[in-house]
Amino acid sequence: MYDRHDFHDFLLESWLELHDVLAEHPEVKRLLFDPVTGLPTTPLLFPRIESLLEERGEISLLCLNVVKYSKIEEIYGWKVFDEVMRDVALALERITGSELRDSDIVAELMISGNAFVVLLSPPRTTKHMERDALMALARRVEERVRRELKATLDPALYVKFGCYVGAATVKHDPKLRMERLVHDALDRALAQADAREAQDAEERGRRLKEIIDTEAVRTLVHPMVRLDDLSVIGYEALSRGPEATEFERPDKLFKAAYDADMVVRLERLCRKRALEAAKGLPGGRLMFINVEPEAVADPELREVVFTSLLAEAGLQPKHIVLEITERTAIQDFCAFRSTIEYLRMLGFSIAIDDAGAGYGSLQCLAEVRPEWVKIDMSLVRGIDSDEIRRQLVESMHSFAARVGVKLVAEGVETPEELAALREIGVEYGQGFLFARPSEPFPSDDEVAAGL
Repeated sequence: MYDRHDFHDFLLESWLELHDVLAEHPEVKRLLFDPVTGLPTTPLLFPRIESLLEERGEISLLCLNVVKYSKIEEIYGWKVFDEVMRDVALALERITGSELRDSDIVAELMISGNAFVVLLSPPRTTKHMERDALMALARRVEERVRRELKATLDPALYVKFGCYVGAATVKHDPKLRMERLVHDALDRALAQADAREAQDAEERGRRLKEIIDTEAVRTLVHPMVRLDDLSVIGYEALSRGPEATEFERPDKLFKAAYDADMVVRLERLCRKRALEAAKGLPGGRLMFINVEPEAVADPELREVVFTSLLAEAGLQPKHIVLEITERTAIQDFCAFRSTIEYLRMLGFSIAIDDAGAGYGSLQCLAEVRPEWVKIDMSLVRGIDSDEIRRQLVESMHSFAARVGVKLVAEGVETPEELAALREIGVEYGQGFLFARPSEPFPSDDEVAAGL
């Protein structure tokens, strides 16, 4: 791709009046170049567009829209979202020479926005850009950027990332103002990207409904151990969609459910499967079952106590820990707390998942007052060599000890992490170091053999 500094110089040298303005008013530059990516914004493309329109009679452009349903900014904050936008800009740079040409120019639609514009260089073999070729290029760029981001983003971020590319062509028309022609083309390209997003969402919803209707969800179990002697104290029920599909991962499964407003239906199916799996639960062990905040108030969850599901599994509510997952924000803590108290009254215990990450975990701890708190794996990863992580987990351990909460470290993968957690005094843990999720309940010997 062009060197950004060279492109800046090219634009400024060819637009002497702007050069003088920027020299006298450097604050104007901050309005024309995005401070996060360093890319120019669309207005700076106008001289090049005007030249190409006069020379060729048309120009084509792409709009890459980082979709806001991903909720990256809402969950992790604007600084993380800025990093993602910077990664997208770098991905566009890396695909230059393959999907994009060196002479193509990349800009941002606006300062600190969530869309990129690619001004395509004229076709080499034809006078006009053919529509089919333009659409094929848009799909290739979209797919390649997704692959690049999958390789660079943290997996937890990537599952929330989404981008779509639309395309449009601008025809020279001396009767119409050039800027209006360009903005009309940008609107068409963005509308095309939005339409592709909606089409994908509709297709995902259709496939999810089929999964729910056919009950094509299975349950794996993942042991939870006491860290001092590695004795198994319980198992987390993990839901999986059909194997070798995008819905096999629970984050994808539930993301599609939220988009299609089918969270409660999916939650009921996953809960049913988990209780069916619990029929083989070894005596004296707990079963941790994930519950979405949106589904906590589901009447069917409360009625589990009075149905045959628990009886068939040989369980009582005291054997079950409802693990609140924070995939979405809790909007009404007062109502949420009332429901949680009712579930406690029925005999269930409550756990907060992913403490230290996600939506308002500290407020959730204060409002829900769970019996169990699970430390997010992002704080456990490398705790043996990262003093900041160690201090954070030590603080959580002190808090848990003071208020009588049982603390579980998630994602323990190395003996060094285990040793650090033992030194801190964390009592319980879960992770690949001990066992991987499996369909049958593993024997205690199998779990201990993980070391």
